[in-house]
Amino acid sequence: MRRGPTIWTISILGAILVILAVALAAVGTHLDRARIQESELQFQVDDLQEAASTLSQERDKLKKQAEEQSKAIDQLKAELERTRGQAQPPAPAPAATQ
Repeated sequence: MRRGPTIWTISILGAILVILAVALAAVGTHLDRARIQESELQFQVDDLQEAASTLSQERDKLKKQAEEQSKAIDQLKAELERTRGQAQPPAPAPAATQ
């Protein structure tokens, strides 16, 4: 029997299987890293969306406050004009000629 070539063939096949297993493990590790990175990026996106929502709400509050203050200023201006109109002394009457 010729065991030499059979042993060499089995040894080469075993080495090929080991190489394939290492390559498959490397690909799996790479995929795991990609999934972890994707999860981290998704968390960042979620945080940014939450921050954008909060900022939008704050902007709306500030717009409302600015509108209210603008209305108050307009009312005060109108009131000031009314009081100025009431506070002006009447024009002096022309002097009577005798």
